[in-house]
Amino acid sequence: MRAANRCFVCGQDNPIGLKLKFVRAGEGVRAEFTPSDFHAGYEGLVHGGILAALIDDAMANVWFARGQEAVTAKIEIRFRQEAKPGDRLLVSAEPAGSKGGLRIARATVTRADGALVAEGSGFVSIK
Repeated sequence: MRAANRCFVCGQDNPIGLKLKFVRAGEGVRAEFTPSDFHAGYEGLVHGGILAALIDDAMANVWFARGQEAVTAKIEIRFRQEAKPGDRLLVSAEPAGSKGGLRIARATVTRADGALVAEGSGFVSIK
């Protein structure tokens, strides 16, 4: 399995990365992230692309945590509420079945107060 040390979301060796540390949580994974002003789109709002990247990486990490290299093949995201720089965000993902040789995963991003910020699902290809 190839290393992911420079991954933008979870790579610890990426100097401009988010440096999330995913841990196993039941059948899935979870991580925490506190965005800064550098992660904003409109002033005072976290960019949707950053939220999408969190969901994308969480879904692949469901299998990476099991020692399997995985990449997202298709993703669908629904943004529910805004997130602001400084909000403590909780990212989680879990497996949700398989179809046509691909795995299905679901992920959420919530604020520490429990408010749902974004949710997504997608197909993941195991390499």
